Amino acid sequence: MNYTLLTSKSNERLKRIRKLEDRKQRHREKLFVFEGAHLLEEYVRAGYTPAEIFVCDDAVEKYGQLIESSGCPEVFVLPRDVYKTVSSEQAPQGILSLCHITKKEKVEQTSLVGSLLLESVRDAGNLGTIIRTAASLGIDKIFISEDCADLYNSKTVRATMGALFFSDITVVPDLCVVVNAIKAKGGRVFATLPAEGAKVLGEFELFPTDSFAIGNEGSGLSEQLISACTDSAIIPMSGRTESLNAAAAATVFLWEMARAKK
Repeated sequence: MNYTLLTSKSNERLKRIRKLEDRKQRHREKLFVFEGAHLLEEYVRAGYTPAEIFVCDDAVEKYGQLIESSGCPEVFVLPRDVYKTVSSEQAPQGILSLCHITKKEKVEQTSLVGSLLLESVRDAGNLGTIIRTAASLGIDKIFISEDCADLYNSKTVRATMGALFFSDITVVPDLCVVVNAIKAKGGRVFATLPAEGAKVLGEFELFPTDSFAIGNEGSGLSEQLISACTDSAIIPMSGRTESLNAAAAATVFLWEMARAKK
């Protein structure tokens, strides 16, 4: 494999990486960037090939085998001071991958039931953590609204710890359409909110075909989505706190979904 040395901080390839910090630019070019060896290992394990790899000159030997196994067609070696100009990490490992966006943006009418729906989850760390948790518990199907944090934000990608590359995630303009499609297939969708008459988690039977909708960290779910859902559900709380954050709440609901699927 050939390695190309880049020593100029104003190199056009490096300028492109910096521009990809912008969400619109990422989706315009259908490219995103992530750092670290573990994420690259997971990306390759998921069957993908990075478009380009950038590695520090003092880390080439350390990551040589990983780079070779990635099948990446173009690898660039950067001096440490140049690498830092494209890194968003406080303590960069010295390896950065440029990859193609592959996620779907069209709802398929199969395997809709037993899904997780996320509306307006704006915190990238929360979104990434939820994706990681869902993958860990075997919940494969996730639908997210367009105004959620970007899947390809570096913080989101890092928080998924590679689960992003294996998960079945669809970005949709209207989650109500998904809810109605699930209901048409005989599935129930529970809006997660402390509404009057909400079912208490653990006190009613869950089925493998049940789905849950989780909303914004501050304002929760929209009235439109709540109205579209079959029912509402709540986590039993001690009363010492008013609520859980989105990622923590999602973990509880995902655990119950996983139990129902056994």
